[in-house]
Amino acid sequence: MEKEVFKDAVVIGNGPSGVTLSYILSGNWPYYNGLPHPVEFLQYRLQNNDKSIIQQDLASLSEGLEGRSLNPVSVLFDTLIHPQADLGIENESVISWKFNPDNAVNHVVIGKGIPGGSWQKMDGSTLTISLGSWMELPNLSIREWDACRNRLHSMQSGLRQKRATVGTVAEYYASYVQSQGLNSYFLNNSVVTSVLPVCEETAFNMGYKALWKVSGLVMNKSSIPEKTFNYVSPHVVLATGNSDRPNKLNVEGENLPFVLYSLADLEYIMYKKRLSPNSDQVLIVGAGLSAADAVITARFYGIPTVHVFRRSVNDPDLIFNKLPQDIYPEYHKVHQMMKDSNRVYYEGYKAFPCSKIHSIKPDGTVIITSCENDFVSVCKVSYVLVLIGRHPDMSFLPKKDLKLGIDPEKPVDCKRNPININLYNHESIYYPGMYAVGPLVGDNFVRFVQGGCLAAASHIVNNVLNSES
Repeated sequence: MEKEVFKDAVVIGNGPSGVTLSYILSGNWPYYNGLPHPVEFLQYRLQNNDKSIIQQDLASLSEGLEGRSLNPVSVLFDTLIHPQADLGIENESVISWKFNPDNAVNHVVIGKGIPGGSWQKMDGSTLTISLGSWMELPNLSIREWDACRNRLHSMQSGLRQKRATVGTVAEYYASYVQSQGLNSYFLNNSVVTSVLPVCEETAFNMGYKALWKVSGLVMNKSSIPEKTFNYVSPHVVLATGNSDRPNKLNVEGENLPFVLYSLADLEYIMYKKRLSPNSDQVLIVGAGLSAADAVITARFYGIPTVHVFRRSVNDPDLIFNKLPQDIYPEYHKVHQMMKDSNRVYYEGYKAFPCSKIHSIKPDGTVIITSCENDFVSVCKVSYVLVLIGRHPDMSFLPKKDLKLGIDPEKPVDCKRNPININLYNHESIYYPGMYAVGPLVGDNFVRFVQGGCLAAASHIVNNVLNSES
């Protein structure tokens, strides 16, 4: 058993949220750089304060701002870094970063793989939904990084017009940790197995209202546990993202071996020659971008495809109806196929809108039922690919005692039941010393992650500095 090691903060998850938090906690603080901001009342608040944003009243700074996040500090920081971004304007950031080693907080970031989190597991050739500049982490332009990488290694750019390939973004995140000198804070290829509250008496004797014990395993290259770790900290930040476990259909036959749950699974069986244009059709379930990527991949390789989804193609909440056609032509092509499948013949593609899977039989027969009437369809498939979203793995938390969601009686769900936090410091409403950032609190886009990390880091930093003074 490894000896318990004290840390001022433990961050669980080494994706964009965890990396951003580490950058701030390592002593990099944001300051207003003096450039004019198009929001006049925000400009006024900024120009009358020489302190770092991390030391200011985030609630006052955020007041009156609107944006595409429900978390006010996420909106605030996005407004500072990407002024008027939602209007399609690329204004300069009004934030500059300054490093002071005296501001560094003793912390560790624990992640299952290399830095970048779930980005390291995605299909690298896929283009990001967000603009390339919206995928950036603090103080490192992805365009400049990409240009430098290309010069050094004689590589082609990973940026496509205003978007980037997923592989480029994943490499950028991993490179960021090294280029910003954060390696010493990262415990990669490690799995957290439990997060438990330390007894109040022990915490009090150490000078804290609450302490948490974080335990887990460090894996070797073969994913075999190599050693254990045990940290004790007054601040634990949940930054695990939303991509750990696939959502299930909960239908008969879902556990059959030919039912898959990721695009990587589809690519693997094609690589192994288990799926070809001569195979029975593959059935793809879902109406999101992952399902669209699967349709694109299957059609590229000539795989006959059946596409089943519950929503109407005209549903305004369908992601395709929110994407500009000139920037996302490949997704609009899939959307057009989804619309036209019953009127226009697309070779090797058949859509079943407003439909669901009733059951999957061992011989590959799938029963499809309409969500609108009693219509039933039957098809024979080689594989079923279920892409209906994912949910976080919170198995390291004590299930019976720890209730984190806005509805505390239900499991945490990033869309329907995010973790209930103080909106201005991202600390759990129910559990002092536990924080949450990123998708766990509804910030699913990287551009909004920095603000949530700023909120949590501000509270943690001020707690640590106050305890030392």
